[in-house]
Amino acid sequence: MGSMVGKEAMTVLMTGLSIAAVLVPLVQGLRTILGAWAATRRVSPEELRRGKANRPGGTEPLALLMIRILQKSLREGEKEGQHSDFVFDATRQYILNEYDHHYARLITMYASLLPPIGFIGTTGGMLILFLSMHLADDSLELGALAIALTSSVFALIAYAGLEGFKIRLYARLLGSMREVEDLYHQADARREQAAAGRAGVPRSAVASA
Repeated sequence: MGSMVGKEAMTVLMTGLSIAAVLVPLVQGLRTILGAWAATRRVSPEELRRGKANRPGGTEPLALLMIRILQKSLREGEKEGQHSDFVFDATRQYILNEYDHHYARLITMYASLLPPIGFIGTTGGMLILFLSMHLADDSLELGALAIALTSSVFALIAYAGLEGFKIRLYARLLGSMREVEDLYHQADARREQAAAGRAGVPRSAVASA
């Protein structure tokens, strides 16, 4: 009976150690994902026009940061004679770089730690298994098998989860930026119509162009 309890305890201990090793980068990756989920959320047209969230607090959506930078850059670009499309592309690239620096790289880093952790756990478990076979210790053998199998399985599942969330977050970011782009094109069309009106060009000619 005591031998059976010892085997179970050894198995549980080894399994717990392998799971704990995986949980450290997984938890950090999930925390980063939660921040990125808030940063990539879509905002209402009213919030975009105001450049502020209706309920301030927490992580600011990158779409609002983009619209504020775009408005400021367009005003400065008009003074310097820069084309509005160039200003928009530069602003868009800046937001992508911000997302990559604060979220995407961190998620990739934590996800990339998981396969080596699983491999180390598997290798360590196999070494312990060979030692237990030499010592004819059944409890140590069960623990070695537990750490060899669970470390790889949990590490690969966690890795796939983080990478899947990263792809989903990038799609959310592009969706929120697309709404800013639509708003920009609408404002750009109004500016062209206003400029054409001041130049004496009929609005129908601008619309058909």
